Amino acid sequence: MRGSTAFRTLALLLTLCVLMFSGGALAGSPRINQPASNLKPGAAEPESPPSTSTYYVLRADLRKCASPMCGGFFVRRVNASSTMCVDGKNSSECYVSEIKWNGHTQVDPAKALLRGSILKNATAKLRKIGYFKVEEAWQAAGDNNATGSYYRVKDRGLRCITSPCPTHREDKLNARQGRNIAGVDLSQAGASDDLVNAAFTALTGQGILVAGEHEKVTGPAGKSEKLTSTQFYLRAGSATAKKPCIKTGCSKQICSDHTVMSTCEWREEYACYRQATCERQADGNCGFTKTPELTACLARK
Repeated sequence: MRGSTAFRTLALLLTLCVLMFSGGALAGSPRINQPASNLKPGAAEPESPPSTSTYYVLRADLRKCASPMCGGFFVRRVNASSTMCVDGKNSSECYVSEIKWNGHTQVDPAKALLRGSILKNATAKLRKIGYFKVEEAWQAAGDNNATGSYYRVKDRGLRCITSPCPTHREDKLNARQGRNIAGVDLSQAGASDDLVNAAFTALTGQGILVAGEHEKVTGPAGKSEKLTSTQFYLRAGSATAKKPCIKTGCSKQICSDHTVMSTCEWREEYACYRQATCERQADGNCGFTKTPELTACLARK
């Protein structure tokens, strides 16, 4: 009787050990279809694919031949050596006859970073030529060329009493690689101070897209890396993506987000604009804010 009880106890213990071992193995397993090599020690879990997949850059087609065979755009996936075109073949870039913005703000091709898809045209004549359908439009904040890899970056809201501190999370575009990093440097992108400040605000929300390289960071808390941008991108059409307004023209009598050449005759009312505020108005365009002081000054001229 004692022998039978001891045997059952031993069998129960062995069963519990197997279950504990299996549970631990399952808990530590990487996700299905996710290479274990992408999960670095201490790295954060990657975001779901929709937030980092199908991002492209584009360039205008300057070839001189009949449209739609020429005059469209060449698009390519970022962080990838090849892009699949509508003919099912992989190429360094794919020609598309047009960009269908799908209601999104249109962006200068030289500054655009787009999320979307290359699709076949419905008509038989154009079936071998694709078009690009936009799902997200992002605009470069500076004039520098983007080099390095592309990432979606967010501020984690974490602050430490020592360094390096994993304050930000980066997720590589068109890949399933994500981790925490010790900050992001946006000063090298050639963007204005206003857009850099707007980017830091956006980092605490939906995040921004950044192209750049990593730099090693060391401190009392150990070793980490930060991301130094060569370019960063803000969501096109948002107030943060727009250029700051400036006073321009020969007599600084024009409020615009770009330099404007004007004739240099002097008018008395131009003096009123010296103290006026040049900023974006309710319609989204740059203009001088019509304060009582500005209105009174113009009335006296």
